[in-house]
Amino acid sequence: MLTDRTVARIVAIACAVVALFAAAWVISDVLLLVFAAILVAVGLHGAASAVVRYTGCPPKAALVIVCLSVAGLLGAVFYLFGNIISAQVTELFHRLPSAWQTFQDEFHLRGMMDDLMRRAEASAPSGATVLSAVRGVTANVANALLGVFLVVVGGLYFAVQPHMYRDGLLSLFPEERRADASARLDDVAEALRCFLKAQLIAMVVVGLLSGIGLAFLGIPAALALGLFAGLAEFVPMVGPVMAAIPALLLALTVGLDQTLYTLILFVVVQQVESNFISPMLQQEMVSLPAAVTLFAVVAFGTLLGPIGLLLATPLTVLVFALARPKSHCAR
Repeated sequence: MLTDRTVARIVAIACAVVALFAAAWVISDVLLLVFAAILVAVGLHGAASAVVRYTGCPPKAALVIVCLSVAGLLGAVFYLFGNIISAQVTELFHRLPSAWQTFQDEFHLRGMMDDLMRRAEASAPSGATVLSAVRGVTANVANALLGVFLVVVGGLYFAVQPHMYRDGLLSLFPEERRADASARLDDVAEALRCFLKAQLIAMVVVGLLSGIGLAFLGIPAALALGLFAGLAEFVPMVGPVMAAIPALLLALTVGLDQTLYTLILFVVVQQVESNFISPMLQQEMVSLPAAVTLFAVVAFGTLLGPIGLLLATPLTVLVFALARPKSHCAR
């Protein structure tokens, strides 16, 4: 029979757990940024480990080499292709409205779309103005830039002193469980490192194939569209669809034949990625069932918003790595 003290203790523990989950939900955006910073740290630390393995230099020196190499590579890309990318991105944003109008005219949707826009404006709050919309966009851009800054700087801090943060996390576990927790952290870190490696290769291949194919078809802003397709590949299933939409709209301004060829191009690229690239990289990452990946993207995007959608796949990898006895990543 439970005593009053035991019941009170159970109730107190339950309340503490509920309060902890409620607090985590309130600061979920911050926790997602922390997770993104950890991903950056895992990637930097994995690259630094490779430098240590091949050169024998100290770990911190290897990390400096990796950071300088990444900064130099990005600087070289922007120096060589910055003007082209900037011009094509500007052209992309200038052409998309006219492409949307062409799409409506081609499929006789202008009246329907105008009616939907009028209904949306009528249902909007009376205080909603163009100025408030501009302010909202400005605030979102500022928040995105701040988030990127926090992720990059936080990732650098995590990568410089990983053992300090690791030991701090392990100190939360009972002493008799710390060895198991340490082994599980190693497994999670390895799974995330392998995921990032495989995902980077897939993004580069998809971006190159898409950009070259669109340029061959004569689609405007092919380089910008290829860059967008490569970045969108980070979000499986949903990302490729989102990347194809602006390409198809711009292709429609060129002609129906180019639109069909563009659609075929994106289908072929995704088939190459699914049937050739992913199987070759499968040994480099935790194997995620397609259905689990799809619904994980939808679930995290619905619950946690755009950041949750962006980080849905690595979060799923994290869950699988924690649930499985041992990561399937090749060491």
